[in-house]
Amino acid sequence: MCVRQGSHYVRDSGAASGGNGTERSANLETGEGTSMGRTLCPPDRRVRPLHHLARGLAGVVLDAYFSDSRKRSAERSLREEIRINETLQRIGAALAAELDLDKLVEKLTDEATVLTDAQFGAFFYAGQAGEPLTLYSLAGIPRERFERLPLPRFPVLSTPTSERVVRVDDLHVDARYGNPPLHHGAPRAPLPVRSCLVVPVVSRCGKVLGALFFGHAEPRVFTERDERVVVGIAGQAAVAIDNARLYKASEGARRQAEEAHRQAEEARAQAEAARRQAEEASRLRDEFLSLVSHELRTPITAIMGWTQVLATRECDAETRKRALGALDRNVRTQMRIIDDLLDVSRIITGKLGLAQRRMDLGDVVQAVLDVVRPAALAKGIELHVTPERSSIPVFGDPDRLRQILWNLLANAIKFTPRGGRVEVEITRDEGFVHLIVRDTGKGISAGFLPYVFDRFRQADSSASRPQGGLGLGLAIVRHLVEMHGGTVKAESAGSDHGATFTVTLPLPQEARDAGHDGEAKTGDYRSEGSSRYAAAVEHVPRRT
Repeated sequence: MCVRQGSHYVRDSGAASGGNGTERSANLETGEGTSMGRTLCPPDRRVRPLHHLARGLAGVVLDAYFSDSRKRSAERSLREEIRINETLQRIGAALAAELDLDKLVEKLTDEATVLTDAQFGAFFYAGQAGEPLTLYSLAGIPRERFERLPLPRFPVLSTPTSERVVRVDDLHVDARYGNPPLHHGAPRAPLPVRSCLVVPVVSRCGKVLGALFFGHAEPRVFTERDERVVVGIAGQAAVAIDNARLYKASEGARRQAEEAHRQAEEARAQAEAARRQAEEASRLRDEFLSLVSHELRTPITAIMGWTQVLATRECDAETRKRALGALDRNVRTQMRIIDDLLDVSRIITGKLGLAQRRMDLGDVVQAVLDVVRPAALAKGIELHVTPERSSIPVFGDPDRLRQILWNLLANAIKFTPRGGRVEVEITRDEGFVHLIVRDTGKGISAGFLPYVFDRFRQADSSASRPQGGLGLGLAIVRHLVEMHGGTVKAESAGSDHGATFTVTLPLPQEARDAGHDGEAKTGDYRSEGSSRYAAAVEHVPRRT
């Protein structure tokens, strides 16, 4: 008896069949056989087509399933490749657009670290030839912590000429790097980094510019795809670094060229200024020589004229007295001119000295006012002093202080018109005394004011000018004031608005010896005393 089992029929061995009950071997080609005491019966001819159809449908379903799985996997791989390519293009464009080397390396390290899913990334820069690479940029970990990591010594990091890529799945089991040397004396311990990827950055000429290092605490993080991606990024980075280096070099060359051009322009300007100064100095020298000749010739002419009168004529007492007075005035005028020239010579050679002592500035002011008052009265100029009597102790050379004040008052009287006013004011504040000479005279133009204390400078240096002089008085004043540790300044609102000169001198320290008299540092002559100023001021308004 045949019993259906699935798509086959089996014959029960206990049933009578042909009277013998013996099991029959099934022909494999016809589907007959035995199993566990049961005989496989060939499928019925009506069932066989269904059997083949089921087998075909199962194959189609399985093929469709595996085909769809492969398709989804391929689509995922394609999307991943597209994402990677887009990322590489974006990174390449960003690197190519960046010409600042520091920003470029930071951007490279950050992007590559994110792309490889590394816990941290670093860029090591190649310095001098033969030296190991040095850490330049870091991402994902603080620099202090990274420097404490006992990382293995990879050849690409220790040898700048190495161009080999290193990818290690697990540093703990890798025989080459699993037992690193001691790091700064630290005890041996398992490496905190298990997966690592090191890719050199090589320029187009084959020079190693640096290396990218990526690490992770888990094993087998970096794949062959990551390696290919980072190698591609390294190639783009090499081009960008070369461009940044060339740009930096060109910028350096440009700046050097600009600096050289600027220095050349400055040198040319300095040379031009020196040439103008030389020309100005030559012009001033010529003017000064002409002025000195004129100033010396004027009294000499008067002296010669009156000498001839006295020698060739019989003169009455009045004429003789007038001649002797003119001779005396012109000789003293010439002596003052020579004194000024000698003072300037001593200033230039550094031989002008001071005989300093503790003295009363009020006495100096009164002595000079007594000398210049007749000249002021002769021109109808009001001479006013504030305060009228003052006692201010200073430490200085009396003769030179009288010379300073006399020069200022003589100029004030010389350039103040008849009926004008000249004021002398003495003020003091903490540590300083101020001597102010103010007039209502001709004033100083704004263009000449910066040069008023220069030697040989005069606002009007023509031979036909109404006032005489060599233009040395104010230059001597400035030098003498500075030798006393003070300052002098000139102020004027412009032509015909008068002028104000302020001399500032330091008050003596309490520690100075009140009775100490200084001695001259050089052999300056002092024989004339204040008489030299009295004789010279006699003809301040005009010289004969």
